[in-house]
Amino acid sequence: MKWSEEETMRFVELYSEKECLWKKSSVNYRNKNMRKAAEEDIVNRMGKEGFGVTELKQKIKIMRTTYNQEALKVKKSKKSGGKPDDIYVPTVKWFRQMEEIMDSSTAENETESIVSQKFLYAPC
Repeated sequence: MKWSEEETMRFVELYSEKECLWKKSSVNYRNKNMRKAAEEDIVNRMGKEGFGVTELKQKIKIMRTTYNQEALKVKKSKKSGGKPDDIYVPTVKWFRQMEEIMDSSTAENETESIVSQKFLYAPC
C-alpha cells in the first residue's frame, strides 16, 4: 500500500505522540492494554481503509528500518572525511520527525546500558 508524503508525515506524528509504543522508559511501555489502545487510536485517526493494527505494526517496522538505513548513510558519509557539501542528506520527508523518536529511544538505551554496566561490575 503506497502512502502519500502527507499520510506518512501524519502517521509519524501520531506515532510520536504514543510514547508507550517506542519509549522504553515510559511507565506504559510494557502495559499491553495501553499499547493496544494506542495502536487502535492511531489506526482510527489515520482512517485508511484496509489499515489495521497488523498493518500498523508492519508500517512501524518498515519505517524504523528505513530510518536506520538513511541514518547509516549519513554516518558513513560523515566518516568518509569529505567536504560538508558531500554529507548525505536523507530524501525522505519524515526523517527528522523519526529522528527525534529514534534519538530519544537510543539515548535511553545507552543510558540504561551505562548504568547497567556500572552496577553490574561494581565491587561488593
